[in-house]
Amino acid sequence: MGTEYIEKGISFVNQKKYDNALECFNKHLEADSKNSIVLGLKALALMDLNRLDEALIYISKSLDIDSSNYESWATKGEIFRRLNKNREALHCFDLSLQINPKQSKTWTKRGFLLINRYGQFIEAINSFDKGLELNPKDKNAIYFKAEAYFALKNYKKALGACDDYLKITSANVFDSNVYSLKTKILMILNNFEEALAVIDEGLKISPDDDSIYATKAMILLRAHKYDEGIECVNKALELNSSNVIALKLRNNVLKGNLR
Repeated sequence: MGTEYIEKGISFVNQKKYDNALECFNKHLEADSKNSIVLGLKALALMDLNRLDEALIYISKSLDIDSSNYESWATKGEIFRRLNKNREALHCFDLSLQINPKQSKTWTKRGFLLINRYGQFIEAINSFDKGLELNPKDKNAIYFKAEAYFALKNYKKALGACDDYLKITSANVFDSNVYSLKTKILMILNNFEEALAVIDEGLKISPDDDSIYATKAMILLRAHKYDEGIECVNKALELNSSNVIALKLRNNVLKGNLR
């Protein structure tokens, strides 16, 4: 069996046309049902379609044929993670990394799981550090590392991780989160002026982010700048009427608790 359908399927995956990709992978598997690579590719397409139970079936078939494929173990771990089967996910990530420890993304996913499902912040930081040794510009790993240090109340290292993140210019989904996190740390340290400067930098990047306005409101009110703080509360609620922080701040203002 040639690779024509495999190549077409991969092309469709890259275009996010997962249904078309599945058709191609199925065509190949009709003639070569024991191809572990194609079974794994089919599992990936099913995962991206959020058909997680089916994806788990096919990645398991792939690993039954070739249990040495570290990418398949990483894929199975991600499927388990999305199914909220965290123990199984961690086991699969660990197996993948035992086979090939030079996977920065898998180290990051492992660390993320340790933070969000187990609260194992120190072990998570170790995972992020191993991933960052392989890819120092992994902004996801740096962001979650900052969050882990923040949870441990190690504000100096959390600030350092935030600064490391902001030195990298590529865009990332957590960009606004880092400004908010750094601002919260500075506020805890009672460094209000620097906190305001940082949050304003965040607003330049994400001018319509309600969470940043809510954080700025928190700083201004803590710094006794009430009129500006209330203005930011209103802006946050204008952007998102359900913003929990802004609603709480407005309630406290109405009750006179912040004056």
